[in-house]
Amino acid sequence: MRAPFFSTAIPLRGITPILWLLLAFLLEPAGLPGQVVPDTIPEVPIAQDTLALQEVSPDTIPPEDTLPAVQLPDFARPVPASFETGVWEWDREAILGSRAVTLAELLAGIPGIVLVRGGDYGSPVAVSAFAAGGDRIRVYRDGVEVLPLEGSVPDFSRLGLGGLHSVRVVRAVGELRIELYSILADDGRPFSLVEAGTGDLNTNLFRGTFAHPRALGGVVALSMDRIETQGPRGLEPGSSTGGWVRYARPLWGGGVAVLDYASRSSDRGTFYEPGKVSRSDWSIRTRWNPLPGLVGDLHYASASLKTEEPDTFSFGLQKRTQVGALLGYDSELVRALGRIQRLSGEGLPSTKVRLEAEGRIGRYGGVAGEVDWEKWEDRSLSRNRFRAWTAPLYGLSLFAETGGGEWGLPYLAPWVPPPPEPGDEEGGEPPPADSARYVLPGPRFAEHSGSRLGVRFRWRGLDLAGARLRVESDSLFLMGLPLDRSGTTTGGGTRDGFELSGRIPVYVPKLPSGLPGLALVGSYQWWDQAEEVALIAGSGATNGEDLPADKVPWRYLPRQSYQASLSFHDIFLPTENLEVWFDLGVQGRDPMVVPFLQDGSQGQAIPGVPAMVPFYQSWFVRLQIRVVTVRAFIMWENFTLRQRNQDIPGRVFPATRSLYGVRWTMWN
Repeated sequence: MRAPFFSTAIPLRGITPILWLLLAFLLEPAGLPGQVVPDTIPEVPIAQDTLALQEVSPDTIPPEDTLPAVQLPDFARPVPASFETGVWEWDREAILGSRAVTLAELLAGIPGIVLVRGGDYGSPVAVSAFAAGGDRIRVYRDGVEVLPLEGSVPDFSRLGLGGLHSVRVVRAVGELRIELYSILADDGRPFSLVEAGTGDLNTNLFRGTFAHPRALGGVVALSMDRIETQGPRGLEPGSSTGGWVRYARPLWGGGVAVLDYASRSSDRGTFYEPGKVSRSDWSIRTRWNPLPGLVGDLHYASASLKTEEPDTFSFGLQKRTQVGALLGYDSELVRALGRIQRLSGEGLPSTKVRLEAEGRIGRYGGVAGEVDWEKWEDRSLSRNRFRAWTAPLYGLSLFAETGGGEWGLPYLAPWVPPPPEPGDEEGGEPPPADSARYVLPGPRFAEHSGSRLGVRFRWRGLDLAGARLRVESDSLFLMGLPLDRSGTTTGGGTRDGFELSGRIPVYVPKLPSGLPGLALVGSYQWWDQAEEVALIAGSGATNGEDLPADKVPWRYLPRQSYQASLSFHDIFLPTENLEVWFDLGVQGRDPMVVPFLQDGSQGQAIPGVPAMVPFYQSWFVRLQIRVVTVRAFIMWENFTLRQRNQDIPGRVFPATRSLYGVRWTMWN
């Protein structure tokens, strides 16, 4: 019999004492402020719906219990979320209603987002859009940038969904920006969320989140999550484990002080060096709301990387810090957000400045602009972006986006051998010859530009949209993670393409209601580049140099990518205590170029030689049912048992996996 999941969970060293201390405060014998004494709740008759909850009359709830002890002012978010603007958002309910188990899987639902996974759970993960590399991908959590520590982008295997209140993604033709927002407190009630699941290949998932709005004189929130698997035949174990804790306390003058600490580790087995890596981040910030519509923020943050095998990592394990300020303004006509950062650590710009603004043109639509400026050693970079969209007229709306400029590539400092000890003339071992500046040369800069022009039509549940795409670049950089670190930067050029997205309602005539929640949902993206090109050293196959420059495939950019499903989502009963999701669909892409070749005879990566992984396709089915606040789900990926799915050579995904479990939200 398989051992229970909890018996295999790895304790979070360094976080466990903090969590026990917090729980000791929260579970003290005396009643906590904000609790409702059971005797004060009058009996309320239960409605005919047997799933209905007992409700408390509003006048029986003390006014001080309807609001949390600390309310954190939120910043304006220039540019609304829509297909026209290239912005996607998920709130907590949308995250719980998705099929995603990891953050990368959540982002995969965006048209044109390409996952670059180094294997199964625990392996390095990156995401790309429009062939963006390490220079054009940024991640922020609560306004603080998640700085890269193991490459040119953060490893998404160490960015979990635990403790997140919402996710916002800005997918521009020149960059990809992921903004994560943590929970604090929605109202005066304690909040808990438990997610647990298990499935094939000894896969186990646990995610727990807790927030108390009136603890230790402020708000306490924490989250723990872990996903692990043993892989096919138990031969490819991997795991990703993380914890996060937050304490917020009110300050004089209406300000709020917030302290955050997060740690997440990955066990990657023997496929990558080092095999076990952990990342720690902590930050402290103050946020103020001095005037109506005006919000300010000051923060300091530090991030560090730790490994149990430092000798296998070719780069220095340095700590990177930042000091930043944000100022946001929100009114009926204008939204604006300004940001300035001072960064420390080799391989990063010393200063970054960003200004975003949105203007609303009444019932006609809106316009938005962005300006960025960065200081890299003795060089300054600047770029800009402009968007415009119209409000629907007879269901039809138009939109456009254009922008360009220079980007810099974050890089890692080479490992410096320790000085020789007395009697030892040689000192430490030098790093491998193909590491350091050759792998991640820096500072490096590239110019990118692009445009997007399209139209969207909505009418009675029908939603169809399309856009013409164009991207220009003089260099294509790597992610810099272990999965592509052996590759090299390649030249760019120009790519033209288009994308489609739609939702078509499906009417079932034999049902009285017609089943309004049923629809065909999908997206498709196409680029004008060659597909069946094998770039294999010594194989005699067509080499990329034999193709016209405008047809040589770009890495991380398949010619076609698509997703489509027959989906159902609806809420039932007068109390809305029954909700159902169902999806039957497919995700896929054409063969994709990656920056290096895995040589089958030697098992080594050959620098400078790209490879093309075969096309990827996964048919999936998902059923999730919510009864009051409990959600039961079952998911089955790649149920057609397609073999050899992979994002990089040699790291084949499991042929199939089913996962089932519960997501349970609790109040009070």
